[in-house]
Amino acid sequence: MADIPVRRPTVDGVNLALGAAAAGDTAECGPGFALLVSNGGGSSVDVTIAVPGTTLYGVATPDKPISVPAGELWEIPLLEVYRDPATRRAAISWSATTSVTRIVVRR
Repeated sequence: MADIPVRRPTVDGVNLALGAAAAGDTAECGPGFALLVSNGGGSSVDVTIAVPGTTLYGVATPDKPISVPAGELWEIPLLEVYRDPATRRAAISWSATTSVTRIVVRR
């Protein structure tokens, strides 16, 4: 498991220093947190954020998939609903990690 570091901008700014995406990534989540994903590859990459729990009908809550196109930088809100009650973090998976970098920011 890889805990994605959090950068908090100050009035002077901050170096985001995106790191390589990895299997088993986890991140802090909740109000003000966002995942920045840069896809330097030649095709889109699917980012999936696990959504723990079940619906009122007892069915597993569906995970949140996001497709990041090739060559783009995306900001994805890390909502409170993604927080795993056991780890207190969001679990993030990738369809590919080659040429994909990420960082978490908190505003």
